[in-house]
Amino acid sequence: MKRNISSYISREDKPEWLLKIFPDLFLSSDNLLDVGCDKKQLKKILLPKTSYTGMDITGMPDIIFDLDGGKGLPFEDKKFDLVFCSEVLEHLENIHFIFDELCRVSNRYILISLPNAMAGISAYLRGSIYSDTLEKNKMFGKYIKFYGLPLDKPLDRHRWFFNTDEALGFVRYRAEKNDCRLEKILYSMNLNDIQPSIFQKILAWFNKESLFNSFNHMTWFLIRKD
Repeated sequence: MKRNISSYISREDKPEWLLKIFPDLFLSSDNLLDVGCDKKQLKKILLPKTSYTGMDITGMPDIIFDLDGGKGLPFEDKKFDLVFCSEVLEHLENIHFIFDELCRVSNRYILISLPNAMAGISAYLRGSIYSDTLEKNKMFGKYIKFYGLPLDKPLDRHRWFFNTDEALGFVRYRAEKNDCRLEKILYSMNLNDIQPSIFQKILAWFNKESLFNSFNHMTWFLIRKD
């Protein structure tokens, strides 16, 4: 069920990367819900026959919707062949409720991604600076983008601190609660491409999965509605 993948570089590159990794998923869906659609970049890879609905609180959505507003998604049960939600859930206080809502409005597949907060810890411990200008530091933490202490109150930030293993446990548990099953897991790193340090070798000796908890940046979860 698992495999390792290289990831996209920017938000603009993501749609083409997704089509390469999940071609059948996107090309076979007749209707798709893009939760956290931003400027609807995903729409450009879809076939003309695919009915697309993008929702977000900013950007260029078809439906403006606050996922942390306490209300369910404004759709009936099992409306969409594919529900897509990438780099969104970790920003929500309502992460458990919205995950359940993604399952509710899907009739076939849910594709989500969750980050690994631990991936930035090694840079933090080394003192590697993320916000290298005053303007950047006003919006983000000095060492870690979404988990540090910005100089000004941020408009948005990650609400939860978890690693890859914890994300997997969360997705599997809540999928089962919603009569869904986890069909595929994809990691945004390839252990075969890593030149292991002594620290990495020690982790691998104890448990290879620890490498994912320490160095994997993003995990993709393909969930199927039973």
